[in-house]
Parts: sequence; C-alpha cells; structure tokens
Amino acid sequence: MEGDLRSFRVALVASELVNPEAGGVDALAVIEQEGWGAMQLPAADYPDEVAAPLLDQVAEQTEEFARHGYTLALVGSRAGLEQALERYGLAVPPAIEPDAADQLRDFLAEVAAG
Repeated sequence: MEGDLRSFRVALVASELVNPEAGGVDALAVIEQEGWGAMQLPAADYPDEVAAPLLDQVAEQTEEFARHGYTLALVGSRAGLEQALERYGLAVPPAIEPDAADQLRDFLAEVAAG
C-alpha cells in the first residue's frame, strides 16, 4: 500500500465536531494535522429517515476501508451508526468523545500505534 496521503487511517467524525461551536474541539483540524482522513457522519438533528441511508453509505465505505487494511477510529458519536456497521459485519471502531484537541491527538496516536 503506497501513495495514500492519509497513511491508511480514516476517522468517522460526528458532524458537530467537524463544525464545532465556539470554543469546541475542531476535530477536523486535529485529524488533518495528524495525517488521518475523515468521513463526516450525518448531523445528530437529522431525522432517522434521512440519516439511515447516509449511515448505510458510511458503513459501506467503512467496510471497504477495513477490507483494505485501513486503521479506523470514531470521533464523537451518531445514533444508528453501530447498527449500520453491523449490517456490514463491522464493530464500532475505537472511539472517543474528545474534550480537548490534545486528548484527540493522543487518542489518534494510540489507535495508529495499534
């Protein structure tokens, strides 16, 4: 495996951490700085009938990454994600609800180290 700028690491990221409120953890900035790719999860306020097909797409893409040996992580949470991943034979990857950027950095380093 060569040439992937994400170093074969992808984080599933809660929408609220991609566009944080003032003073919140900017997960996307940390993920980029640490050399990870990111997939944004549907916003928590999306109705289930809107979120379900989006979560299914995330799960399908996550299965593809997993099959190709990518390291996966979950940053934040999203109702329905666990069930969508299970339909593709996947468990929820290591997860964090970060309170600070340094906490997220440490978590990503631990996950990357295996």
